[in-house]
Amino acid sequence: MTRRGKFVVNKTRDARINFISDAYTTQQSAPQRHDCQNINSPAPPQISCSTRRLAQHQPTPQPILTFAQKLEFVLTLINRMLIGFITIYLCWMSLRLDRADIPWHAVLCTLGFLVLMSEGLMAYYRGNVWTQVCQRPEKARLHWLLQLSGSIIGIIGIMIKICLEEVHFHTRHGIIGLATMIILFISLLSGLSSLYATELKSRLQPRFNKTSHNIIGLITFTLSMASMYYSFETQLFNDFSLDASTYLDFRLLLEITTIIIFVLTAYGPVWCLLYSRI
Repeated sequence: MTRRGKFVVNKTRDARINFISDAYTTQQSAPQRHDCQNINSPAPPQISCSTRRLAQHQPTPQPILTFAQKLEFVLTLINRMLIGFITIYLCWMSLRLDRADIPWHAVLCTLGFLVLMSEGLMAYYRGNVWTQVCQRPEKARLHWLLQLSGSIIGIIGIMIKICLEEVHFHTRHGIIGLATMIILFISLLSGLSSLYATELKSRLQPRFNKTSHNIIGLITFTLSMASMYYSFETQLFNDFSLDASTYLDFRLLLEITTIIIFVLTAYGPVWCLLYSRI
């Protein structure tokens, strides 16, 4: 026996001598350690590796929808049903006529201002099932794309009406429609600057940029819906509608439906204005 170890003679044929260190002997006599913790340690027990692996493979719990989110989902669904009702009726009223008599102005303005612009505003809503999986930048691009498409289609419908008639903007529907077309260009430019608010923050404050676009866009949508409201009192609607010239209740139903669509679509921008406190 030496100071640093001991000699062990194997009773084998060659009588080989192996050196076993004290450290190895100490290691053999020491208690076994678990993968992640020492059972003899005075520290409090930690989570073992097997428990961690099990926790990693457990499914993530689904978020619980609040009452406000459920209500917003229902209101968005009702809004789309009302938009579909007016759109289907006006398109059917117009497209059932002869090709030379089809009022393309009514068809294109309904698709552009009522359908696409409303969908553009609802792109940010939490109750919108189409954009729930989208991030905020994706919603902004989708909003701008829908607004641009609706504006182009609506302006084409207005230009067709201008080219076909000699007397323009002599009714409330026409005057409000002209105001909508003018402010629409300003709204598109402000929307483009709001889309690149981060890149323009050195020249224009992002909060002021987005708030101004919110106000201009809300004014544009309000004017477009007001023009839609007064379109049910025009001679074109009385001539081609099945029931509006005889039953005033049906025309009143369409007007009330337009007001409800405006409220359910525009409450989002109004809430953003109140929340921004500007």
